[in-house]
Amino acid sequence: MASGVIYYDAEGREQFQAAEVVILACNGVGTPRLMLNSVSAKFPDGIANSSGLVGKNLMFHPYAQVYGYVDEPTDSNRAPPTCLWSKEFYETDPSRGFARGYTFQFGRGVGPVAEAVASEAKGLLPWGAGHHAAFRRLNGHRLGLSAICEDLPEEHNRVTLDPVLKDSHGIPAPRIDYRIGENTARMMEHGIAHARRSSPRRKRPTSASTARSCTAAGISSVRHAWAPTRPARSSTSGGGRTM
Repeated sequence: MASGVIYYDAEGREQFQAAEVVILACNGVGTPRLMLNSVSAKFPDGIANSSGLVGKNLMFHPYAQVYGYVDEPTDSNRAPPTCLWSKEFYETDPSRGFARGYTFQFGRGVGPVAEAVASEAKGLLPWGAGHHAAFRRLNGHRLGLSAICEDLPEEHNRVTLDPVLKDSHGIPAPRIDYRIGENTARMMEHGIAHARRSSPRRKRPTSASTARSCTAAGISSVRHAWAPTRPARSSTSGGGRTM
């Protein structure tokens, strides 16, 4: 049983708070970081880590998105952009070639700043005389389908303590090792394929100064909330340990 927690207060002083029960709720990165940093004679590998599994089997929500544009305004600036959810592909179906599944999230556009940045990066929004006209055709006309996937627990996806990086109190920061597994990759491809079947498509004339059409649909993928677009290692920092 824990006897309490040691923490740093706002002035940087170390404090001890006695407690009969300690609840750890620091998300999938902060919790293992705190546990692995809580080393003592009784817990040489971190508290509650006799199995060696603390921090391993990290799971994200890999997120694949397909979007296109429609002629009708979507009123995306007047209500939450996420408007529908579908669990059609959420349960495991062995015929699809992967375990678990994903949720489809239907969205009706993004804000004007996000639309401008994304469309310019993809070559849909030109600079010059046709800029404003092209933006008016894009902004408030986007519909998207996003596959929010479910990872499997895999030991190579893990949180460990960074051997070099520390926070302002000298406590080792977390190190995240993550790569998309084969099961998740197949799931994302399935979601992209089905989203593209439903994505809106339209034809529009381009302005005289516009070299590209403003009708192409986009495809992007991220790992929900935490991870970058491609498998990578990253580090974050925080503080605290248990006793």
